[in-house]
Amino acid sequence: MKQIVFDFETYYSKDYSLQKITPVEYILDPRFEIIGCAVKEGDSATFFLEENDLKRYLAKLPEKVLAISHNALFDMGIMAWRLNYIPHLMVDTLGMARAILQKELRSLKLKSVALHLGLGVKGDTLMKVIGMNKAAIKASGLWDAYAAYSCNDADLEWGAYRWFIDQGFPVSEIAVMDTVLRACIKPGFVLDRIALAEHLYLVQKDKEALLQVTGLSNRDALMSNDRFAAELEALGVDPPRKISPITGKENWAFAKTDVDFMALEEHEDPLVQALVAARLGLKSTIEETRTQRLIAISNLTWPSNIDLPFPHAGYAPIPMPLKYSGAHTHRLGGDWKLNMQNMPARQNNKIRKAIKSPPGYVVVSGDAAQIECRMAAEFCGALELVQAFRDKREVYAEFATDVFGYPVTKDTHPVERFAGKTGILGLQYALGHFKFRRTVKLKSKLELGNEVDLGDDRSMQVVSGYRAKYFQIPSMWKRLDGLIAQMTMRNCDVTIGPVRFLYERIVLPNGLSLFYHNLHYENDGWQFSYAGVTKYIYGGKLLENIIQALARIVIMDAAVRFRRQTLLDLNLQVHDELVYVVPEMIGTVVKTMLEEQLSISPEWMPNVPLAAVAGIGLTYGDAK
Repeated sequence: MKQIVFDFETYYSKDYSLQKITPVEYILDPRFEIIGCAVKEGDSATFFLEENDLKRYLAKLPEKVLAISHNALFDMGIMAWRLNYIPHLMVDTLGMARAILQKELRSLKLKSVALHLGLGVKGDTLMKVIGMNKAAIKASGLWDAYAAYSCNDADLEWGAYRWFIDQGFPVSEIAVMDTVLRACIKPGFVLDRIALAEHLYLVQKDKEALLQVTGLSNRDALMSNDRFAAELEALGVDPPRKISPITGKENWAFAKTDVDFMALEEHEDPLVQALVAARLGLKSTIEETRTQRLIAISNLTWPSNIDLPFPHAGYAPIPMPLKYSGAHTHRLGGDWKLNMQNMPARQNNKIRKAIKSPPGYVVVSGDAAQIECRMAAEFCGALELVQAFRDKREVYAEFATDVFGYPVTKDTHPVERFAGKTGILGLQYALGHFKFRRTVKLKSKLELGNEVDLGDDRSMQVVSGYRAKYFQIPSMWKRLDGLIAQMTMRNCDVTIGPVRFLYERIVLPNGLSLFYHNLHYENDGWQFSYAGVTKYIYGGKLLENIIQALARIVIMDAAVRFRRQTLLDLNLQVHDELVYVVPEMIGTVVKTMLEEQLSISPEWMPNVPLAAVAGIGLTYGDAK
């Protein structure tokens, strides 16, 4: 298969750039102009093509091309939405860098990656042409330097791609990456403009009311770290902490540079969002800005010659930008500050309802039910729990019955059953009774519609009951605690189930690794560095990392198999759920085929009973 690097250069200005708007807004803006594109076919020389020449070049390419770029959501978006060309396979060296280099690099821009790998230096000609279109660049005498700058970028991208492949980036993951990119490049969902406008009005109206209720509408009152932490705790949030590089002591992590704190901007509880926005001195919560971005996207005009899965005249396609290897565990993340993976499933979530299938289409989603607790049970050898899942028993009620000492069912004792459910789904990662109590309070409010407070005694009863009943899981925490220390030794080589523990990393069955860069013991705990941030690690947390990584492999392997089987492109992936927009006439067939793929247990964990797929159904908003 021909491997080609594409690096586009486009018009931008101070008021019109990717710093101001999302890539889809930028690409479909009337001001958009393709100035040129650097093209590199493998190891051969790089050349720079203007738009008309590029169109002729694309028309002559063979059917199967592997297209490479750094930030493929941008370059492949241009090819799809402006040139009506979608390669057979798409590879993003930015995604590769996240998977392999983010353990030690804070920035993964091409400049940083190229310097780190010793590939060369990225030029600066781009900064000299801000606000200049193609004609102006040629008139200024900068055209040759500009073309050379772009060709140099393509050379660096090819060098990075080859480095990642030579370092063992799994070839199978290219299919995963391509699947992820297609959710954005080939949008299947459409937006309901009216629903979004109504939601924006209500969000803006309710924000101040939320803060008034808490008595914290005065931002100054939130500047006390301890008070702010207490308010977060009252809402069931574990306030993020960090180690000060100056004092070596633990402090609250409430700065804009603290990743875990900024993630609270997108918390599922709107009050948490409002508190964080007030703390940061922002006029808008993330819910407001995300809704405003979606409204802007819904108003875009798509070129009439672009092939989409559905007739798009009069409809508002919404690309789903997903970030390959967006987390340390290689789970996908959201991109473009939209984070389409983080839409709460509450009945009244208006953004979720505003994302729909177009007329004549339906949304089919499949969820590998309870995959993390199933895989954790198998990995830790909790055979009783594995068998309960295999027999499709009511695991949550059974556990609650054992803990509380009397028969529990969903109908007769919903609170106890909910406590059992929360315990089964979360206690495998060494959650203590205090955090478990807060988790139950928050989740019950979201899932049951009313807050459930178990109190300390009942929370301890559930936690201790779980650890006694499934004792193999706490035993694994202790074993992993010991392995963390071994991973600081260069001769470490231990295998548990499908994963292999080596020096500062864990090799996964798909060939990727979980990295624990600069792993060391300090301040009464094990620490490692990731993207320039210090993180804690312990047995329960390490188990969570492993299981989440394994679950991601299972889910995305199912997506790749499903595409090969049906030729249908993934439209969204949310945690352990795969979502597709398909013609209504084949919805039932697709539903059955998706369930089959999600029920396949991996060869490297043959005893994981994944067959009970609970989440299959028509969701988000069906065709009307």
